[in-house]
Amino acid sequence: MKLQPLPPEPKPRLDSEMVTIISEADKQLNYLDGILSIFPETHYLPAILTVIEAINSNSVDNEELSPRDFFNESLNENSERVNKILNYTAALSVGKRLIKNVSSSSHIIKSVHKELKTGTDQGEYRKTPIWVGQQKDNLVDARYIPPSHDEVPTLMNDLENYVASDISYPVVVNAALIHAQFEMIHPFSERNGFVGRILFVLHLLWKKKLNLPGLQISSQLLKNKLEYFDHLENLERTKNWEAWIKFFVRTVSSATQSTLELIKKIVAIEERNYQKIINKEFASSFSLRLFELMLRQPALTIPFITKKLGFNKQTANILIKKFLDENILDETTGKQRNRIFVYKDYLNILEA
Repeated sequence: MKLQPLPPEPKPRLDSEMVTIISEADKQLNYLDGILSIFPETHYLPAILTVIEAINSNSVDNEELSPRDFFNESLNENSERVNKILNYTAALSVGKRLIKNVSSSSHIIKSVHKELKTGTDQGEYRKTPIWVGQQKDNLVDARYIPPSHDEVPTLMNDLENYVASDISYPVVVNAALIHAQFEMIHPFSERNGFVGRILFVLHLLWKKKLNLPGLQISSQLLKNKLEYFDHLENLERTKNWEAWIKFFVRTVSSATQSTLELIKKIVAIEERNYQKIINKEFASSFSLRLFELMLRQPALTIPFITKKLGFNKQTANILIKKFLDENILDETTGKQRNRIFVYKDYLNILEA
């Protein structure tokens, strides 16, 4: 069946159930935006939320990497798995800068893909057929076969025109339409899922539903991964946009609630351990700087601390011992050399 351009025809019917779902998602997003607006963009919280979203987005695409693994591997240079996550944050940053002008959304999409630094066609639409699912010798066994590569330029141009036209659906509905259409086109040879989820975040930022990224949409998609892919496949076959919109908007609402819970837990543990530090005799600008580093990088080594904070080795060792004594940090290797110290309670929250 040939993929039709947006807007869908016939127009999706916004029945009473749909209106209720949209209203709830809007309310949750407005509340989340209010909470996020408390924090400056340079604060650790938006940064850590972006990293966790990137990790979960990576896992949706069957490349599982836990937050614990990511932060442990971040201590080593040139980790391919870590670089994929860092490329996501860089791509999101590029996209945020470019959405000030969406007259050429294809430029934004290609720039985001290029920043992911994947494959030989960085930032260029595919020029060969692809299929979605486990690779098979027989294409008939593929889970989904996207449109021919010859159709991609026209389909993406149609999508670009649709985004620029700013059709007056509710923002979360438009985001659902654009996300699904992009995923069905599958314009790149690799990392379409990564790009599609970044574009969803960028759409909310562009429409001022959120002023900072942080929504943990991928954690919810990961929990409902089979349903997510089933809905996309069903949409391609049946063009049942109403069912897709209801699923996706409910997912946005659930993701917003879980993000709010995550922020609450992060802030609570930060406050608890901050008070523990400042009420001890070792409280100093050095100990607080180490604590701030832990909130961004909850796995540490002595060389990492000296490099990032400019402390000498003796100071770093003294502070680490104090943090171990207060059960703020845990040593994970059981060795005397090359020890790794983790902010375990914090990591447990990030991995919940």
